[in-house]
Amino acid sequence: MNYSGAELGAFAFFSSGFFLLWLGMIVVSIIAMWKVFEKADVDGWKSLIPFLNIWEMLKISGLNPLFILLLLVPLINGVIGIYFAYKFVESYGFGIGGFLLYFFFTPFFMLYMGFSSEVEYVGNYYES
Repeated sequence: MNYSGAELGAFAFFSSGFFLLWLGMIVVSIIAMWKVFEKADVDGWKSLIPFLNIWEMLKISGLNPLFILLLLVPLINGVIGIYFAYKFVESYGFGIGGFLLYFFFTPFFMLYMGFSSEVEYVGNYYES
């Protein structure tokens, strides 16, 4: 049988340790976001549902949840996404240094935010 490059690539990915690493990072990210939500007194299960998790993150950040509409607009979404990420990290008491750590090492920094006893939610929850 002749296999295409895509089929061989998929086989190599799923049969290698990279798949397990990728799967592990997803599990770590889910656990971290759940804990970060709970620190802001938001039900952790809301972190599992697409769009609802962004909606709640906007509220945690003190931003109007309708910002989610701007995240759907090309080019504008990059600027809004950076602003949103900064406000999210700021709501847990971090400044620009924390934002840079969040930006470059999101899963690990979310774990730190979720499990560290030093990090507390200090932001204003947006009441809609």
